[in-house]
Amino acid sequence: MTTGHGLKIMLAALLGLGPVLASSAMAADGAALYHGKCAMCHGPSGAGRPGTFPPLAGRVGQIAGSTDGKAYLAAVLVNGLHGPITVDGQSYKGYMPAFRALSDDDIAVVLAYAATLGTTGTAPEISAQDVQSVRATPMTADALREKRQSLAVVQSSH
Repeated sequence: MTTGHGLKIMLAALLGLGPVLASSAMAADGAALYHGKCAMCHGPSGAGRPGTFPPLAGRVGQIAGSTDGKAYLAAVLVNGLHGPITVDGQSYKGYMPAFRALSDDDIAVVLAYAATLGTTGTAPEISAQDVQSVRATPMTADALREKRQSLAVVQSSH
């Protein structure tokens, strides 16, 4: 962050505009959002935590390769997820809070960053519009797991 940008955020905070400018500044840096919101559970490199939090490295980019996959990932961040899931034959039962308070831009950039973890190829693009289209229709954890299962069936058939 440049000194001028930092001064603008401080001034905005004093004037009560901090959340607006802070959000736009955060949207520019998916890595910072990931490390501030996701790394505590999924690890700095996205390796996950056995039995509790699944790995993201190599998975988010794969899932985001389709329109349905992007919608699923955005829905998980917007709605949160809890209960058992299976990733690469491993069972996980953690709790992911909803990040509904994050802007569509913030969710898009953190997903775009997570899609780069564990891959050397080009990560799929994830836009704020991908997130916006999901936000209007809340999903339960059961509905998210069903969506996940349908994506797994499609992925395994390729």
